[in-house]
Amino acid sequence: MWYLILRAMEEGESTLSLAQEGSSLGNTPPESLMTKASESLPRKASSAESQLPELEPNFGEWEGGVLMTWSASAWVTRAQVSEAQMTKEERLLEMRNMNEKDNKVFAPRPVWSSKFQYILALMSYMLMPSRIWRFVSLWLHKGGCSFLIVYILMFFFIGVPLLFLEMAVGHRAQRGSMDLWKILSPWFGGVGYSVFMVCFVTNTYTNLYNSWILFYMSHIFYFSVPWQHCPLQSNASSFDPECERATSYAYFWYQQTLKASDRIEDGGPPASNLAIHLFLAWCFICVFMINGIKSFEKVLYVLVPLPYFMISCFLFRTLSMEGTEYGLKHLLILKVASIYDLTMWLQAGVQVVLDMGVGLGPIVYLSSYIPGSNNCLKDTFLMAVIKLLTLLFTSPLIFSILGLWATITTHRCCKKNREKLIMLIAQGVLPPEVQPPDLHKNPTSTYNSWLNSLLPPLRRAVLSKVPECNIQEQFLKIKESPRFVFLVFTEFISIVPASAFWTVLFFLLLLSLGLCTVVAFMLGIITPLQDTFSFFRRQPRVLTVGASVVMFLCSLFFIQASGIYHYWLLTEYWIALPILSIVICENLAVAWAYRAKRFLKDMTALLSHPICPICCWLWCYVSPVALLTLLVAVIVQLITKPLTYIAWDSNTSKEMVRHYPMWALALIAGLYVFIIIPIPAYFAYRLNLGMPIRPPVCPKMSCRSAQTLSEKGASKDTVQTYKTKSLSA
Repeated sequence: MWYLILRAMEEGESTLSLAQEGSSLGNTPPESLMTKASESLPRKASSAESQLPELEPNFGEWEGGVLMTWSASAWVTRAQVSEAQMTKEERLLEMRNMNEKDNKVFAPRPVWSSKFQYILALMSYMLMPSRIWRFVSLWLHKGGCSFLIVYILMFFFIGVPLLFLEMAVGHRAQRGSMDLWKILSPWFGGVGYSVFMVCFVTNTYTNLYNSWILFYMSHIFYFSVPWQHCPLQSNASSFDPECERATSYAYFWYQQTLKASDRIEDGGPPASNLAIHLFLAWCFICVFMINGIKSFEKVLYVLVPLPYFMISCFLFRTLSMEGTEYGLKHLLILKVASIYDLTMWLQAGVQVVLDMGVGLGPIVYLSSYIPGSNNCLKDTFLMAVIKLLTLLFTSPLIFSILGLWATITTHRCCKKNREKLIMLIAQGVLPPEVQPPDLHKNPTSTYNSWLNSLLPPLRRAVLSKVPECNIQEQFLKIKESPRFVFLVFTEFISIVPASAFWTVLFFLLLLSLGLCTVVAFMLGIITPLQDTFSFFRRQPRVLTVGASVVMFLCSLFFIQASGIYHYWLLTEYWIALPILSIVICENLAVAWAYRAKRFLKDMTALLSHPICPICCWLWCYVSPVALLTLLVAVIVQLITKPLTYIAWDSNTSKEMVRHYPMWALALIAGLYVFIIIPIPAYFAYRLNLGMPIRPPVCPKMSCRSAQTLSEKGASKDTVQTYKTKSLSA
């Protein structure tokens, strides 16, 4: 039927000339011919549609000279005349030739080979390592189990409904085009462009995480890994004084890996050591995506189960070590007063939205590759349970590692203080009364007991020369950032027996999680381009390589001397703004523009069973209010509170808390406006054309015609002409 319509389009503008060409129609007047053809059209159109059900979701989206767009007036009549001139055998032959000739153009949308691979793909995206570190940091600093209770409440009342919304939209539309949201409401057509841009910007710095891992992995096969000891000075036998003033782990991270500057204002060229590993990371992504989801399916079986296996190994090994119980105690701390802290509710709500991965595009695109018979509601609850269990499974491991790290670091601090006090006593700076005891058994407890037993004047004299070694303060120093992994975890692994084996296992764990995340983001970039432009559908490998090269060049900005501070600025302060704004618009497009009841009715027909009406209530009232409150609170917090970052001071070899300059706030605002501007711009454009906020509820054929005109940005006169012709027809 599609070929017949296209063929009829090419046969001319005059219905009368078409009638004259059909010898089998004789001298029948054109008006009678049109009447007879219009009477037989519904049966034949229905028959043709039933033969090509797989093209249904993508109707009207192809470009490049083969756009299947037709109206309810003259085009239909030409198709009727052409079809009337053909016998059944001729129609079958023409359709077979069309399928062979235009196989590349009309190729059906690829689907996941199995439901299990689809679930693995969603898991690979939702297991973002940076989100796991952030969740643990908030649990530690924002109320303990009180934060967990608030998080779970918002997880099921906000996170799960939003996850179901995106999965249902992708499943129902069966496309990843940037025009997807125009179908739900012409006024929200700009959402697709904002989603694409925020996914692009996020992916420019996400793969940076993998380049750091690859840089560390390039040193793990040394006889002694370089982050465990300070390097020697050139042409000297002494160690680097900057490293000796700090720790070898911090020095290797800031000076040898990042080559970080002292402040964000101090720039510099990209670090050559990271540029090589960043290029290698993008090569991995390109290989995994070279054949679309088919090549991605082959690595899912390795990349996704591997982290769970390695986390289990780490958990078993860590819990058997002495010192981990201190971290596990903080895991169960309940601060009842924190329940009334609005800041904690804000942090929990933002974390839920980030953890679910909504607003960035990959969930919609991954769901668009699943067949129409799939039950996306069950998939939503399955993924929610997997995500929550993963967080609860990894948190004890991280807390135990933090407790062990804090214990060892405090022991080292006490021993270092003892050595310095003995030296000061020998030099006569301190009196002999402050001679510290031996620290063979439980150094922290022995040292602190001795220090507290001193007279106040002597105690003040000691603390004026050496720092206080407090395990509680050391434990609470940890906050979510890349240093959380590359400083704490590397130091922890160095003290574990068979550390070489655990080091390899640890970095493989991080690399598998990081690659999964970036591949999902690449799908969010490649899929809409393929669905929108026919050239990219015909040349998927060119698109994959080209996108990888562009992303690599953009990522070079973050490996300069101040790049880590820009990375922290985007991940900590900026990312929540566009995601919350986009999710609000998505929610309004489905719940109010398209109407939640109408959407659930469509999904009920698709799934062949009713959907719980509570989704309608959550989409219409709970989610919009909660999301808007979170967005306003985030904006107010950015304006009222100073923006800070942790920088490396090379003069003192210490980490310093510095304030971002005012232009950093302007950078956040400018980038946010640039990402969101398509939404109000498209809204104003459609409002100026007088387009309705809701897509029309009309018969199947005419709705498709109206939808196609809406998607292609038809002018107001064109829409009015279409309505006039439809009424006359």
